[in-house]
Amino acid sequence: MEPTLRAATLDDMPRLQQIVREVWAIGSDFTLEEKYGSVGDEAWDRWLVPKVMSRLWDEIGTTLVAEVGGEIAGFISYAIDRARRVGTIHYNAVAPAFQGHGVGTMQVERVLEIFREQGMRIACVGTGLNEGHAPARRMYEKAGFEPVIEYRMYARELD
Repeated sequence: MEPTLRAATLDDMPRLQQIVREVWAIGSDFTLEEKYGSVGDEAWDRWLVPKVMSRLWDEIGTTLVAEVGGEIAGFISYAIDRARRVGTIHYNAVAPAFQGHGVGTMQVERVLEIFREQGMRIACVGTGLNEGHAPARRMYEKAGFEPVIEYRMYARELD
């Protein structure tokens, strides 16, 4: 079945939260836990999921969901800075069962269309440099994005 896109609704939030838990075990919160053990005496998703969901609640008007056969397969959120004419993709996620079928690419292509329609001059997106983010980097590069700056997070245990 071909994926379709639509505006996110408040009723979508439980499924979006489920997708966040399923796919974000590649980010900094997860990596800190892998290296140092439980941070804050709770699992990584205890800290990450509320941060992501809070932003998605704030950006409900600029969040799209992808559906395949009536099931939410992924989502993408974005922001538009009209003064600078810069559009930024914030979150882009595809549930594991739907990865590798063009859902993420479709989400990005639609947001790029929105940016063009809104008169944006530049589109930006950030992603990790670790192996878990490699598929995202490949997808963004295929969509014409190019690296502008590299970022590295440093951490250390305190004595």
